[in-house]
Amino acid sequence: MYNNSKIAKAVRVAMMFGAGAAAAISAPAFSAEDESAESVERIEVTGSRIKRADMEGANPVQVITRQDLVASGITNMGDILREIPSVAGAATNTAINNGGSGAIRVSLRGLGSPRTLVLLNGRRMVASGTGANSSVDLSTIPTAIVKRVEVLKDGASAIYGSDAIGGVVNIITRDDFEGFEFNAGYDIGTEERDGETKNIDLTIGFSSDKGNAVVNAYYVQQGAQWSGDRDWSKFDYGMEDDGSLTPGGSSAPPWGRYNGVNSANSDNLTQHAKDADGNLRYKLDDNGDPILTSPVLELPTGTCNSFTHGAANGPGQSDPSNPANAAGYDCWDWDKDTYNFAPANYHLTPQERYGIYASGSYEITDTVRVFTELSFNRRTSKTKLAPLPLAPLAFFGWGDATYSADNYYNQQFGPKDSNGDTVDIADWRRRMVETGGRDSQFRVETVRAMIGMDGEFDNGWGWEASYIFGRNDSATQGAGGVNFEKVSAAVGPSFMDDLGNVVCGTEAAPIAGCVSLNTFGTPGTDGEISQEMMDYMLFEAHDVGSNEQQIMSASIFGDAFELPAGTVGFAAGIEHREEKGADFPDALIALGITSGSSRTSTVGSYDVDEVFLETNVPLLSGVVGAEVLEVDLAVRYSDYNTFGDTTNHKIGVRWVPFDGLMVRGTSSTAFRAPSTSDLFAGSSDNSPEVIDPCNTNPTAFCIADGVPAAGFEPIGDQLSSTRGGSQDLQPEEADILTAGIVYSPDFVEGLSLTLDYWNIEITSAISTLGEQLILDSCAATGEHCDKIIRFGADSTLYGNSIDIDDRTTNVGGVESSGYDFNIRYSTDLEGGTITYNVDTTYYDTYDITQANGDVIENAGYFYRNSGDGNFPEWKTNADVRYTSDDWSAAWSVRYIGEVDEPFDGDFRTIDAQIINDARFSYFMDNMTATVGLNNIFDEDPPYADTGFNDNTDPRTYNTSGRHVYVTLGLAF
Repeated sequence: MYNNSKIAKAVRVAMMFGAGAAAAISAPAFSAEDESAESVERIEVTGSRIKRADMEGANPVQVITRQDLVASGITNMGDILREIPSVAGAATNTAINNGGSGAIRVSLRGLGSPRTLVLLNGRRMVASGTGANSSVDLSTIPTAIVKRVEVLKDGASAIYGSDAIGGVVNIITRDDFEGFEFNAGYDIGTEERDGETKNIDLTIGFSSDKGNAVVNAYYVQQGAQWSGDRDWSKFDYGMEDDGSLTPGGSSAPPWGRYNGVNSANSDNLTQHAKDADGNLRYKLDDNGDPILTSPVLELPTGTCNSFTHGAANGPGQSDPSNPANAAGYDCWDWDKDTYNFAPANYHLTPQERYGIYASGSYEITDTVRVFTELSFNRRTSKTKLAPLPLAPLAFFGWGDATYSADNYYNQQFGPKDSNGDTVDIADWRRRMVETGGRDSQFRVETVRAMIGMDGEFDNGWGWEASYIFGRNDSATQGAGGVNFEKVSAAVGPSFMDDLGNVVCGTEAAPIAGCVSLNTFGTPGTDGEISQEMMDYMLFEAHDVGSNEQQIMSASIFGDAFELPAGTVGFAAGIEHREEKGADFPDALIALGITSGSSRTSTVGSYDVDEVFLETNVPLLSGVVGAEVLEVDLAVRYSDYNTFGDTTNHKIGVRWVPFDGLMVRGTSSTAFRAPSTSDLFAGSSDNSPEVIDPCNTNPTAFCIADGVPAAGFEPIGDQLSSTRGGSQDLQPEEADILTAGIVYSPDFVEGLSLTLDYWNIEITSAISTLGEQLILDSCAATGEHCDKIIRFGADSTLYGNSIDIDDRTTNVGGVESSGYDFNIRYSTDLEGGTITYNVDTTYYDTYDITQANGDVIENAGYFYRNSGDGNFPEWKTNADVRYTSDDWSAAWSVRYIGEVDEPFDGDFRTIDAQIINDARFSYFMDNMTATVGLNNIFDEDPPYADTGFNDNTDPRTYNTSGRHVYVTLGLAF
């Protein structure tokens, strides 16, 4: 049987340095020349199913050790993985409030989390999240169970099947632990004392001559941070041409904005009535409500002409220093005094996680063993957005919510035309601060069970068979949204009955149960939106979703035969896998009558049967110019019930011309099969930031598509689109090449240098055409105009896009290439060892080929192609550590290079970010104590004009500020 109680010297060398607080370092090549092959345990290394003595093969593998996971103070696998230089793009984390759910995903090579395969002990995990997901949520994997993490930065479809295009993250658990261990940690922001994180875990391990068992339980609680508590995120900033930042905000303020009044005499009135000279005038009564003034109200010099309902310098004004406000009047500047929604948003989303993990093995006979893994994880997390901007027509495309001139509250408090008459208001905007905000709560539970047997045949070959069941269930609760059908009735005609009650409808046809809406009052006063009004309009969404996975597999492996240079290793196997996914939105969400993003149900499944072969062939050994020359060959055949079959191969070469130098390379094909979401996703709403070129100087194609010849005033830079799955999808295909050298010179003991090149070319990418491409193509050539639905001539928004059909398809491709550099030097000093590490990735290209053949160069850019993410050319982690018998100290630096982003028709540069971390650990007989300081100099993230969350990119940059943490560990 294979003994897992020890790690060979070669493996110990590879893993003696890993991640650090913010720097994960690739392990260099090594050889076990000072140990015989018989004394080194054979293990299975990520990227191969053949057990071997050398951990370093033809594949570039990076190792993160348990020591570094614990000492870093990071309580989430995803957080430490997203800091390695080979990660880029737009994967999610807990700093994503708008658009996040508390899930953490990783994107190797910037190719996206669906193209990064996550394994647990070399086996697949169920996709996880809110339902019908395409990748693993790394928050479901507790750091407490992790022995090490191996990151394969190479394609591996020939070994593992679908999804392994960008690379593989293989999490190895502590299945050989013996004894008792307890860990506790505490982390908090130093400036605002927020983002407080607490964690505890307990691990117990038993062993005997026949087997072992390990049980772990853990609990993690992460507190919130608010956007309003940081200077760089407390406003929605816009950048001027001179580089200065101007506070901005929403045009739907708590004090109301009313435009586009449907009246022949209104002359496009706002909420302000006009005096005889055509100037806008309101006077506030004792309740703060506006009344028409006649004659003209005399205003002090220096004040403005317009009034709102709020107090002077009222809540939410984005520029309280506006001189127009100085006289104490309730002024409204349409360009400056917008509602500041930023402080009402989470910056770091809170969550709570707990779970249990157990593994065990038992030798039934001398040659047969049974083994198992069981886990349960529960996460509850929250997001919080600013209160809803109640503006059905302007923002949500809901065309039947005009504030009626026959509405009682409009008659009493609404704007009047020049004759003093109440008017219909087509475009009215009111921030519903009375609701407290839009709160979403996610509960995600993941269970996984694996049971298997392995053993040896009489000829020394090994075999293994296993069954895996994984299921992920979620429930999402969303509050703070409205039912538009009820809003439409609430702003329609209403009257006061004989009992003094305001009733919806007309006296001849009252609407039972309806509560008429008054948005003209001021929040915090008696005239605010009442609880009764909110109870009628608001609704609480309840969504459920799931993912399910079943895998049956069997394999054999061993030494096939001897060659002059060594033994030929061989592995082969079969696998059957079934994947299911579902997402059931709230019924009102599915109907599309709410302020929430509408989507319909997703339900679907697929299965695949696979066969794989792998061999390792030594060609030369111990000769001049070739201490080692070996070839790895692998092939995998996959047959899907959705699209058919595909065959993928891999060839790897490892050449050691002399001790201290290794040359390696691989050439492979890879694929990503369409996920349940890709195939079966129901229709869903999206709100991309795009520009419709048809709005000014429309082409003949625009006019033919329903645009007025004079153009139109756009709603804004966020338009509505529809996305969804397609069962006609084919798999993505990729050609992958890697080449590298590892040099450990004899004349500098302890020094190793590594250089690896990668090139990944993806074709038939599973993506969408993109809303901007659809709009541009329609204007330029007339192509894709059929995917745009526009408002008609009878609408005040004539010509604007109502919806853009941007459903998933196979389109274009991606090419990603670059270099990984690693320098490591370690030397003994008196009393200890000092180690220096530098790990760098240079992104040479990241080119996206669109449907029309255009190529978008993303390397060195952020948000150049909407949604693809951040691709700095240079990313570096550097670390220095001193370790003695009693203590260790480390200083880490993480560098994220500058990038360019679209700005005002050109590009501007987003500054680089440099984060410094430090930690100190003290070792006692049975206890280890660590104190650390992350982001020592409290470096703010750089400003990104296209940043959707908090004026920056929290997917890439450190945004939580300076944190101090303490961890304590007891072991017996």
